Amino acid sequence: MGGPSNAAPEVEPPPASYAPPEPPMGFDNPIPTYPGSSGYNPFENPSGYPSDYVSQDPYLTAAQYHHLYPSSYPPVLPTGYPIPGYQYPPYQQPPPPQQQQQQTQEILERLDRVEHEARKNKEKHNSFMKGLANLIKGKKK
Repeated sequence: MGGPSNAAPEVEPPPASYAPPEPPMGFDNPIPTYPGSSGYNPFENPSGYPSDYVSQDPYLTAAQYHHLYPSSYPPVLPTGYPIPGYQYPPYQQPPPPQQQQQQTQEILERLDRVEHEARKNKEKHNSFMKGLANLIKGKKK
């Protein structure tokens, strides 16, 4: 009465074996091995590509194909690129040095005039502010 009510039968493990396990059912065919070196031909092209692949330009081949067999779809131009045949404006050469010196001289003369006018306006503003300050001081007395 002191033992378990459902006694599980003890399972004894099989004895340890160092032999390789038997293959599963259906694996009766042996694994094919590689053919010997006698099947190798060094003069044969093993890549699978045509033998003249390296000597041909794939882009030229594609261009020739598309020339012979044009697409039925209208051509699509990528955005942001100029349309073939677009004429760029001609390059404008910089003015000769004499003309550059003349333009530089005109710019410097204009700059002198603007600085002179700014100096006169500042003097007028300062004298106005001094007069206003004297007027305010005079009323306070």
